[in-house]
Amino acid sequence: MTSHKTRVIYAFPHAGASASVYRPFCKQHEAEGTTLLQPVEMPGRGVLAREPEVSNLEVLAGQLADTIFRDFRLKQQQGIHGWATFGHSFGGVLSVVVTRVLSEKYGMHPAFSVVSGSVPPSEQPYDDLHLWSDESLLQKMRADQGTPDTVLNEPVLAKRFVGQIRTDFQIRSQFLQLKEMRVAQPLVLVSASDDPHVPEETIQAWQRHTTGGTTLIRLNGDHFAVYQHWPVIRQAMEAVESDRLEQENRMDSWSVFQ
Repeated sequence: MTSHKTRVIYAFPHAGASASVYRPFCKQHEAEGTTLLQPVEMPGRGVLAREPEVSNLEVLAGQLADTIFRDFRLKQQQGIHGWATFGHSFGGVLSVVVTRVLSEKYGMHPAFSVVSGSVPPSEQPYDDLHLWSDESLLQKMRADQGTPDTVLNEPVLAKRFVGQIRTDFQIRSQFLQLKEMRVAQPLVLVSASDDPHVPEETIQAWQRHTTGGTTLIRLNGDHFAVYQHWPVIRQAMEAVESDRLEQENRMDSWSVFQ
């Protein structure tokens, strides 16, 4: 690290993805600023590829909370005493669920959570995507453009990613149980102008799930625009003043068109 870090951001991937989706951005955080980006790996993927995937939301949230608790204790020994979360789409809901477990089980309270392109539990529709055929899921992944074609065109890799997204869709179907979930930390909401899955009014419904207030960041682009605007997100995470946000029970907004 080339600058002193005071806060770690635990980043949760979107459905079907692994921690590697954040790898390009880790060096940006290491090189400057006060935040350290720590991707959260899902069981059965990446460095945890030999572990079984988990399709039960409560079990998964508990496992990820335990991992973050152990990691944060190590981070504290390095002089990092604050933490927050980032999650995109599926990872947005999962990240907030995990913060609730950390709060209840370990008394760990994040400074804030950044929730990007994510349907809040109160707005989650029922779907049966986890029951779709492999071919149908593969077609959906192509249409969503969240997975490189070089991966989807390779049969072995495509089969692995279809399995991963099926597991995540099964987890997502359990978000319906969390319609009354509420956390204490402020939420920084990220909305993309041309997101076909999560319009701004849906993002704003996250206000129902926090007592800590919300801030809205508007980006130009589609559902995965956040990855093209990461410098904006990093700047926002550097700038967030949690005490101010906790005192504001209103919706602020930043508009970023690049």
